[in-house]
Amino acid sequence: MRMLFPEDTAAVDPMALYADDNRPRKGNRPWVMLNMITSVDGATDANGRSGELSNPGDKTVFAAIRAVADIILVGAETLRAEGYGPPSATSAVQATRMQRKQAPRPRLVIVSGSLDLDFSGEVFADNPPPLLFTGAKPPPERLAHAKTVAEVHTAKANASLGDNRVDFTEIIKRLGELGAGVVLAEGGPSLNGQIFSTGMADELCWSIAPLLAGGQSQRLSVGAPAVLQGLILDRVLTQDHTLFLRYLTVSGTGSRDSGNTST
Repeated sequence: MRMLFPEDTAAVDPMALYADDNRPRKGNRPWVMLNMITSVDGATDANGRSGELSNPGDKTVFAAIRAVADIILVGAETLRAEGYGPPSATSAVQATRMQRKQAPRPRLVIVSGSLDLDFSGEVFADNPPPLLFTGAKPPPERLAHAKTVAEVHTAKANASLGDNRVDFTEIIKRLGELGAGVVLAEGGPSLNGQIFSTGMADELCWSIAPLLAGGQSQRLSVGAPAVLQGLILDRVLTQDHTLFLRYLTVSGTGSRDSGNTST
């Protein structure tokens, strides 16, 4: 893999690069990353799955980004569409994470207001089980079932988005209280939109696949009021005509050479 910016380097190791980035806690909350892939024309999926856009380079960067996270945050729609399983990590990644005083692998957090989920899925057989954030009034029978396979937390509704949308400001702060230093959101677009609307996004990792998708796919962020937030381009990698962009928000302080400070 080649780095194009901030300097041109013929061969780099994404695992080492992303591990060396500084991601400090932001007061009483964790550092919040978002990682998404799109086609060149902005599609976030093809045939309903983002995996259709992926390639070997994207998988390498995806693994490197996941390796630094304490929490992987995903919405129910993405969980259903992508067939999520428990987060995994190689023995080498686990060893590096434990040196940083992180758990051997990230823990999954699922957000679902309706709890319309397949509780028999592999993701709910993990140990420890996933964390599951839902609203104050989910269907009682689904809530009872969820409590048998997940660590369930309730969060207040986001009044501006409706009773079925939980408040991500509260979720992110609660994850910080549970000890998370770095939270990685993997979508989908509706979840991204809600996080962007909180002003808490610190880092956007955006893979641009060399594909034209067409179709009716959503863009990277939808479903919440528009909030303009400035970004700073921190790094550009490339492999097989795919671009891997790392943006920081203007208020972010992460840098490539200060060391990862997740806890």
